[in-house]
Amino acid sequence: MIATLAIGIWLSLATGGGRTVVTPDPVPAPQAINFVGLETPVDLADGYWDRELDSYRIPLDSIPARTHLRFTEDASVPFGSGIHSRFGGRRGRKHKGVDIPVPTGTKVTAVFGGVVRLSAYHNGYGNVVIIRHPNGIETCYAHLHKRFVSRGDVVSAGQVIATSGSTGRSTGPHLHLETNYCGRHFDPEFLIDFSTGKLRAREFILRREMLIK
Repeated sequence: MIATLAIGIWLSLATGGGRTVVTPDPVPAPQAINFVGLETPVDLADGYWDRELDSYRIPLDSIPARTHLRFTEDASVPFGSGIHSRFGGRRGRKHKGVDIPVPTGTKVTAVFGGVVRLSAYHNGYGNVVIIRHPNGIETCYAHLHKRFVSRGDVVSAGQVIATSGSTGRSTGPHLHLETNYCGRHFDPEFLIDFSTGKLRAREFILRREMLIK
């Protein structure tokens, strides 16, 4: 499990030779975060931490037919400006998230608390951050201007993780937001009402047929 490691340093003053000896403490064991998909095999929720957009690369039939998702906190998303482009087909291609029209430099916050699995530059996505959340889903934030978090950082809902931009394959400033499960994409509007910025419910049943590659 990836988690933030705090490294303490203490100073031991040596009398011989008049030198100060700096000795690092042993690195503590990583603090585990409990990732639980209520009907998800543990290896699907806890494993697959590669430095890739899709760390899973597993066949669709390996994903449970129904997954019970529970949320214990409110979502934190931009709202009030509408959605420029929705999930699904777009000009003959699959649009794997929603596009929220916000100016370059707008603060982007973590939708839910979790652990940063990826913070990098990708040709198509530009500057991108992916966060895995305790119920096993991931949120992906793309075309960012600047990234403020690194792989392995523990973040809370509402924490500023980046600013919006138009990097990568983008035609103008906006936030591309995805909700993913086991490397597959599903409609963020299934979970969130972007007109209010609120979760539609606290519990959901995510069906396998809702997922696209």
